[in-house]
Amino acid sequence: MNNTIVYLLGHYGVGKLTVAKAICAATGARLVDNHLINNVVFSLIEADGKTELPDAVWDATEAIWKVAFSVLEQLAPPRWSYVLTSSLIDDPIDRRWFDRAALMAERRNATFLPVVLTCDEAEHARRIPTPERAANYKHTEVASGLARRHNVRLLPIDHPNRMTLDTTHLSPTEAAAQIIAAAERLAP
Repeated sequence: MNNTIVYLLGHYGVGKLTVAKAICAATGARLVDNHLINNVVFSLIEADGKTELPDAVWDATEAIWKVAFSVLEQLAPPRWSYVLTSSLIDDPIDRRWFDRAALMAERRNATFLPVVLTCDEAEHARRIPTPERAANYKHTEVASGLARRHNVRLLPIDHPNRMTLDTTHLSPTEAAAQIIAAAERLAP
């Protein structure tokens, strides 16, 4: 992949970071995981992966995201590719972040591939409480994670390059291969 922005979206625990790492390993793309940004703030407060975070946390992380997107637009080499991850929900703030990512890709003249990752409920319940998630200040409480799955709608993505991928029965390498192939088909 050359000058491609892959944006992995989905509820937490569906495999965004794991698949992102597989894409990066296969292509040399750089990873911009939402927790790379969020953990700057999460590591400074009592973020235990179970307790609801105060709303002010998101204002702080937004400031860091703005810097990251500015660097990607203005300083990052145009030949480099990036894999972004996020759990965008259907609200105006998250719509604005998705639109910013699409605009950043456009300003870089990059191929933009938003990918919505899903998995079935049993697999989702298995993935949520892993030690790797806890180490990254990620949500690890199964009951509330599954409740969120049922009660919080993900941001609807209407981008023409949108892809949906069910990761239930795919290894991270297999999921990455499908996403890389889709990105290569879109490349100019």
